[in-house]
Amino acid sequence: RLVTEGLLPEKVKCFDGVFYNYFSIGMDAQVAYGFHHLRNEKPYLAQGPTANKIIYSGYSCSQGWFIAPCATHPGLRGLRNILRIYIKRNDSADWEQIPVPQNIRSLVCLNLQNYASGRHPWGTLSPEYLEKRGFVEAHADDGLIEIFGLKHGWHASLVLGDLISAKHIAQAAAIRFEARGENWGQSFMQMDGEPWKQPLDQEYSTFVEITRIQHRSLMINGE
Repeated sequence: RLVTEGLLPEKVKCFDGVFYNYFSIGMDAQVAYGFHHLRNEKPYLAQGPTANKIIYSGYSCSQGWFIAPCATHPGLRGLRNILRIYIKRNDSADWEQIPVPQNIRSLVCLNLQNYASGRHPWGTLSPEYLEKRGFVEAHADDGLIEIFGLKHGWHASLVLGDLISAKHIAQAAAIRFEARGENWGQSFMQMDGEPWKQPLDQEYSTFVEITRIQHRSLMINGE
């Protein structure tokens, strides 16, 4: 149950959604939003995988994904400026706040172990590292969601090239994000590749809560 402090705004909006693979917030969702927006407005430009990759790369560069160390615009800074993360661990019913790494500009919650056309950003972790971080080996049916971060475009390129692992943040049975605008008027989010622009308020928080549904989806043979 969400406990609030202070007065609530006059109008409160709530939305429900389901994702199977991943939810993300930050720069990767912003690039995806720009690509989808252009493809809907000018579909003749996105006529194949090669053209799509060129457009995607162009958005990544133009929106600051690859120039994070030099960025001064508030919209290009790390998610730590606007975001708090709370999780429930598998053996606890209490919410626990965990820190947002300072240099993270994209944060991904991974349900299945594939991301970005079959990549494995969480990586294969050694038993020693799992024990040190309090993690367990990730499986699709373990009831846990892996939370990892991407620092900038160069870091993401190395992660998606399977050269390094992403920034491991947590494993959780439930997740709650609290976002507040500060100098940001909006943030970008996406579920399973469907991005949207999320307005942020400087006075009131926006919450995103991720929990497991109580039933499983099944593929049924129609014959």
